[in-house]
Amino acid sequence: MIVRKDVPIDWPLLIAALREEIGWFVLLVVMGFVFGGVGVLVAISYENWLDFGALLIGGIFLLCGIALLVAAFIGPVSSVGYHYHQGLLGKHGVNVDAVLTKKEVQCQFHQDYDHNNNPLGEGYLYCDLLVEFDFQFNGSNYSGAYYLGKAGLFDKLRGGDLLPLKVLRLDPSVYKVRERRLANILKGREPEHPSQIPVGAEISQQV
Repeated sequence: MIVRKDVPIDWPLLIAALREEIGWFVLLVVMGFVFGGVGVLVAISYENWLDFGALLIGGIFLLCGIALLVAAFIGPVSSVGYHYHQGLLGKHGVNVDAVLTKKEVQCQFHQDYDHNNNPLGEGYLYCDLLVEFDFQFNGSNYSGAYYLGKAGLFDKLRGGDLLPLKVLRLDPSVYKVRERRLANILKGREPEHPSQIPVGAEISQQV
């Protein structure tokens, strides 16, 4: 989620979020230049530019370097946004109750392979636990969605349940489910049976 452009930037929080990710950013940039540099050197170190092996190895290193440089800017940007929003919610968040309108399990099958393209193990399911809800804030109606990180909470939820949120006062499109508070509310409730979550599935920890 992105904070609206008309919301003032909280520079101390943004700087703190950047500090959280600066190490990974620098590491990926350095590795990207190293791999890219090695790729160029390997390719130009041969007098015969038609040497397929040299060009292939150099190209692989160069592509790895480019991929690392791209990851250096894409990955940390997402993480910085997450830490910044969490800081904003902690500083300017307001507690609001939402009404659960839908919950859904979204799964994808993952299979690992060895260097001969043979499957390793039987694979596994990786699932996102999506909840959708409606809430009111300052006299206006809003709808939202959030990925829960705990299967136990997801299984206990029923349509129409109240979900405790923390909403950014400056921009209600930025919010999070207060999972600790939700766990206290649902304490003692039996989970639904059968569960919508496949047995043995791994639960995504989205941010």
